[in-house]
Amino acid sequence: MNYQQFINAVKQEMKGSVAGEIEISIQDTLKNNGVRRKGLLLQEKGQLMSPTIYLEEYYQQYRTGVKLADITEQIQSLYRELRMKPITETRFLYEYEQVKDRIVLKVINREKNEELLETIPYWPFLDLAIVFYVLLDINEAGAATMPVNLEHLKIWNVTEQELLKKAKENAVRLLPAQIRTMSSIVAEIMGAAPKEEVEDFMFVLSNSLRCLGAVCIAYDEVLYLIGEQLGENYFVLPSSIHEVIIVPESASPGYSDLNEMIREINQTQVAEEEVLGDHAYYYDCAKKELRACCSED
Repeated sequence: MNYQQFINAVKQEMKGSVAGEIEISIQDTLKNNGVRRKGLLLQEKGQLMSPTIYLEEYYQQYRTGVKLADITEQIQSLYRELRMKPITETRFLYEYEQVKDRIVLKVINREKNEELLETIPYWPFLDLAIVFYVLLDINEAGAATMPVNLEHLKIWNVTEQELLKKAKENAVRLLPAQIRTMSSIVAEIMGAAPKEEVEDFMFVLSNSLRCLGAVCIAYDEVLYLIGEQLGENYFVLPSSIHEVIIVPESASPGYSDLNEMIREINQTQVAEEEVLGDHAYYYDCAKKELRACCSED
């Protein structure tokens, strides 16, 4: 069966097996970079927010031979786990005083998200957009978040400037910037200690959670302090929405080579939903200025 038929089949299977007063519907959600994802929305009576379980990964399992009944059982298990988490009680999300200290930032591509940006508050940052989300919970599985949209601003009765000020304060406190050498990250992935004799020319900037951390380029003084440590101007490569790569100018090729490398990595190694940009940025320490490097000029 094709993907749409698979979704309908899973929906019917779930309707016959999920206990309680739960309404199951198919949700089409606009995600980052214009990506649309279909999932099952499991709406329980009395809950203001309910989980959406996306099905693309499950469809790939089905195509490799996993039985529909086994996939349905996986989804049921995930739903039971989500229901047990305390964040499923979400009435507090509609009270600004309850959420104001959890609102933080992330950065996305402005051009690729024109439709999405019509529905959410944002702060233009060069050719990017800083947007907002509520950090609901952090645990061993990662972070649970809720995007902030224009309707939330009406309910909370706050302006975009007030939201930005609070989110910048929270981000530095909850998700402080961290910079690591590329060799230490490779060693971590490989399960080995980094070689001391290796001189690093590339550094990775993200937040303490290493999730949605590319926005650290917008934290006050972070780029300036990096320049102070490097002692020279440098390039910022948008690796993904999760992190950026710092390359000192003295160790870098020209703009064109960097931009070609970024585009190739985006096409081969980064999920479409996680792409941040297709060109480098340049930080001028003397001017304390970050600018886009769209061409060799």
